[in-house]
Amino acid sequence: MKTIKTANGVKKIEDWSEHLVPIQLRTILQEHQATLIDKLIQGGLGAYIDYTFCMKAAPKLMEQIKESLSTLKHDGIDSILYAPMFDAVLKNEFTALDNTLFYAEINQSIKATLFQPQLFPETQQTFFQ
Repeated sequence: MKTIKTANGVKKIEDWSEHLVPIQLRTILQEHQATLIDKLIQGGLGAYIDYTFCMKAAPKLMEQIKESLSTLKHDGIDSILYAPMFDAVLKNEFTALDNTLFYAEINQSIKATLFQPQLFPETQQTFFQ
C-alpha cells in the first residue's frame, strides 16, 4: 500500500500490481490539480497574477484566464510532465506531492492567455463599425 499526501488529504494506493499504481495515481493527481485551481480562482486569482506576473488583468481577460484554467482542470494529467511524480510514487511507500509542477502548468496556462497576441485590439475595433 502506498500513501500520498495531497491538497485533499492523505490518499492510499493499492500496489499489489505495478500496473494499477499509475491509474490510481492519475486520478489523485487530477483531484490535486483541480483543488489547486479551484482554490486559486476562489481565493484571489487577480492578486496571484499581479504577484506572479507583475501585471493586472482586465475583467474580460480575467474571465478568459478562468476559462483557460477550467479547461486545464478538466483536461487531465500529462503523464510526461508529471513523470517525476509517477516515479517517486513507484519508488517510495510515502510521497508528499510537491506543487511545483502543478503551478508551472497553471502559470503556463495563465501566460498563454495573458500574453496572447491580440489581432484586433479594442482601440482598432472602431474601424470596422
